[in-house]
Amino acid sequence: MDKNIRVGNYIVFLDVSIGDEKVGRIIIELFKHIVPKTAENFRALCTGEYGPGKLGKALHLVGSRFHKVIPQFMIQGGDITNFDGTGGESIYGPCFEDENFKLKHKFEGQLSLANTGKPNSNNSQFFITLAPCPHLDGRNVVFGCVRHGFGVAREVSLVDSEDDKPLVKCTITNSGQLSPEDDWGVIEQDGSQDTYPAFPEDWNLSPESVQLNEMSDVIQAMKGSGNEYFANNQFHNAQRKYKKALRYIQWYNGSQSFSQQKHFAGSFTATLLNLAAVQLKFRAYKAAVHLCDEVLCLEPNNVKALFRRGRAQVSRSNFELGLQDLEAALKLSPNNRQILKEIAGVKRRIQQHLNLEKVTYARMFRA
Repeated sequence: MDKNIRVGNYIVFLDVSIGDEKVGRIIIELFKHIVPKTAENFRALCTGEYGPGKLGKALHLVGSRFHKVIPQFMIQGGDITNFDGTGGESIYGPCFEDENFKLKHKFEGQLSLANTGKPNSNNSQFFITLAPCPHLDGRNVVFGCVRHGFGVAREVSLVDSEDDKPLVKCTITNSGQLSPEDDWGVIEQDGSQDTYPAFPEDWNLSPESVQLNEMSDVIQAMKGSGNEYFANNQFHNAQRKYKKALRYIQWYNGSQSFSQQKHFAGSFTATLLNLAAVQLKFRAYKAAVHLCDEVLCLEPNNVKALFRRGRAQVSRSNFELGLQDLEAALKLSPNNRQILKEIAGVKRRIQQHLNLEKVTYARMFRA
C-alpha cells in the first residue's frame, strides 16, 4: 500500500485510452475522512454497483470520456449520460449538495467536483488538476488525489483540441475499487518483456539510483516489445511502447551529466524513427514529418529520417519536398534499392499530376 494513503480511505482506479491506444491507469485516493458523501459517490461510480440511474443510464464511469482538456489547468470527465459535458448523474440523483470546502486546490493531481457554476449542482462530473487552482476554492469540492498515474492525466491534457474539446476520444475503458492488498496494476503486465510502470515517476526508483547498464536493459525491453508488436501489425501497442521508451530516456537523462546523456542518444533517435514508421502505418503523415524533423535536428544526415520524411511528404502531396528528401537520402546511401524505387514512384506521380493538369487546362480553354 502507498504509505501516503490514509487508512480507511477508498482507493479506486481509472484505465484510460486515447483513441485506440491504452495510455495507463490512474490510481486515486478518495478522502472519505473529510468528504464521505462525495467520496462514496465517486467510489460507486467507479464500481458501477448501483446499476441504472434515474436518467436511464448506468451509474458507471466506464465508457465515459474526458470531454474537456486545458493544458496546465485540468482535464474534465465523468459525463456518464451524454459524454460531452452537458449531462451527468450522481448516485443520489441528478444533483447533490456541496459537502464542504475544507480542502483547497493547492496541488496538481487533485480531484474536484465539476458543477454548473451554481451551488449544490454536483453530479458525476469531475476534473483532475494539472496545477494549483486557488480560484476554484470555495466553488468546487475537492474529494481526492492521484497517487499513481498522474502522467496519464498529463498525456490526456496534451491531446489536440478545439475549444478545449479533444479531437481524439479520451475514454475511461475500465474503473473499479482496490484494496490495499490488491495488485494495483501500476506495473504493466501485457505479456511482453516490458514489466515497468507506464510512466517513470511511478517507478519505485529515482533516476540517480539506477545504474547505466540497468537503464539500458529497461529501454531495450520497451523498444524490443514495441518492435515485436510492430512486426505483428499491432501498431497501437507498438506506439505505446515507443512513447514509453522515450519518456524513460528523458526522465533518466534529466538527472545525468552530458557525457551520460550521450549514451542514449542513439536509442532516442532510433525510437523517434520507429514512432515515425508507426505514423506512416496510421497515415498520420504530418506527425511522421514532425518526428523525422526532430531526428534530423539531431542527426542531419540520418538516411532513415530523410527517407521516411520523404515518404510522408509525398503522401501529403508535397511531391517536390518529398523528392528532395529522397534524393538527399540517396546521396548518403547510393544505389539503395528501396530509395531508388521510391524516387521512381514519386517521379511517376509527379508526371501523372502534370498530365492531369494539362488535360484540365485544355478542357478549360475549349470551354
